[in-house]
Amino acid sequence: MSKMSDKSVINEEAADWVVRLGSDQRTRADEEAFQAWLDQDDAHRRAYADHAALWAGLGRLAGDEQARAILLPSHRGVGGLSRRFALFGGAGAAAAALAAVVAAPMLATQTYRTAPGEQRRVSLADGSDILLDTDSELRVRLSRSQRSLFLDRGQAFFKVAKDKARPFRVFAGADEVRALGTAFGVRRLGEGARVTLEEGRVGIYRAQASAAAHPSDRPTALLEPGQQAVLGPAARPAVGPADLRRAQAWRTGRLILEDNSLAEAAAELNRYGSPRIVLADRATAEVRVSGVFHTGERTAFVESVTAAFPVEVVRQDADEIVLARRS
Repeated sequence: MSKMSDKSVINEEAADWVVRLGSDQRTRADEEAFQAWLDQDDAHRRAYADHAALWAGLGRLAGDEQARAILLPSHRGVGGLSRRFALFGGAGAAAAALAAVVAAPMLATQTYRTAPGEQRRVSLADGSDILLDTDSELRVRLSRSQRSLFLDRGQAFFKVAKDKARPFRVFAGADEVRALGTAFGVRRLGEGARVTLEEGRVGIYRAQASAAAHPSDRPTALLEPGQQAVLGPAARPAVGPADLRRAQAWRTGRLILEDNSLAEAAAELNRYGSPRIVLADRATAEVRVSGVFHTGERTAFVESVTAAFPVEVVRQDADEIVLARRS
């Protein structure tokens, strides 16, 4: 392939990247593949800087689909680009655009955390509201083109402000939950997550195994209000009806148990701090319990359980309450 052909191909790829990264379908896999493409050759960086500077110089026309088709078609050669680019700042703009490209992974990210037993309400600049549950961590990155949030641990409920130009994207492990205006909850479960939709509609998108491949624009699952999806690192999302009463309970500091094992109850309550509930053996762990309890009152839970079920306290201090099945 000739040098001119190489240059033409690089310019086509650069133009495609500008369009792709400015799209509301941009994904984390796109960003990783783009960085890999940049690192392959300095010519890639120069070509992208030229195209990005042109696009940035267009200002409000960047959102015009007709302008997009005319000014950044991927089949255009470098000559046309160079003539148009000269109108929008030349080498200085190219240098600024390149600096922005290199700094893209370092965009300011706000991190929100809660301690065990703490809940925190967060209001975002776009008008969206978030409630973070106990022992949770959420990273938020807002820009003019996208709203990206990363739930690293714990649980959060999102009340999303409508913004058709910037889909609201929550990343949990290998999955992305994408919405416009809606209300939904996400809870991390190891490497997976559980998504519960209350209002609107959300799509679940699975990251590609290879960062070099463009992810499909088709969601792996779509949720309607009242549905829940359980996401795992390997399997397709398992979608089914949600018990919204139980799913919403944590937001008012309650835990609803309906024939759950004591092990499940203890694990849930222990997320909210000390004293921790410790179960003496498997027989104790398998005791089935039902009822409505306050997440912040573990001592009251123990009193209720020991009064209503065949369980007793065998040891208690400031840090732990040990339960055993009553003989």
